[in-house]
Amino acid sequence: MREYSIGTIIDIQDSLPPGQIDLLVSLGKPRHHAKDDVIYHQGDPATAVFLIRSGQAKSVLINSNGENCLLRLHLRHSLLGLTAFATKPIRDAEAIATTDVELVEISRQVFLDETLAHPEIGVHVTRLLVDRMSDFHHRVGDFLAQNVEQRLAQSLLSLSRPDPEQQSTGERQPIRLTHEELASLLGARRPTITAILNRFAADGLVAKQGRAITVVDVERLGHLLQTPEL
Repeated sequence: MREYSIGTIIDIQDSLPPGQIDLLVSLGKPRHHAKDDVIYHQGDPATAVFLIRSGQAKSVLINSNGENCLLRLHLRHSLLGLTAFATKPIRDAEAIATTDVELVEISRQVFLDETLAHPEIGVHVTRLLVDRMSDFHHRVGDFLAQNVEQRLAQSLLSLSRPDPEQQSTGERQPIRLTHEELASLLGARRPTITAILNRFAADGLVAKQGRAITVVDVERLGHLLQTPEL
């Protein structure tokens, strides 16, 4: 899947095969959104699916108190808006452009029709939904079992994974999320995240360059995830 898995530390998987991407592009209409534009709002009718052609976006849940929870970061060739296939097709989160982003908007019915005509697309969507569900289950489990430091360490390792489409060296990518966004992702307070990141930097686990965070010591950061034996 072309997105970051936060609950499980796995490599970013390959995108849709080129033939399927070309087919989906031919079915929809292009849309452009500038950085920070809302692609769709939580609570809107889910009448279409979106394929990211370039750029990145994020899914954000707004709770009853008006607080934001960062759910997922989507990369090039990720699919957005799969709640269009729900029994009650309503957007359960907001999608927001984190960079300038080029999308293809495909109507719900057209996408369903093409899924019936090309079952391999349906297989990909099913795998994507199962992967997202599995990631969510792991994140819930981690929230109950891990402290904030451990959850932050795991998120830094996940978010810095190399993107095969962007880098051929295999080096870790800089993380360009704000402390507020990391706090939203982890269900923590921003000052807590800032304090832990400062400690990680002082210990040589990460380096901070402007707003970017770079993982320096993967092994030691991963060691924080281990539960001490009793």
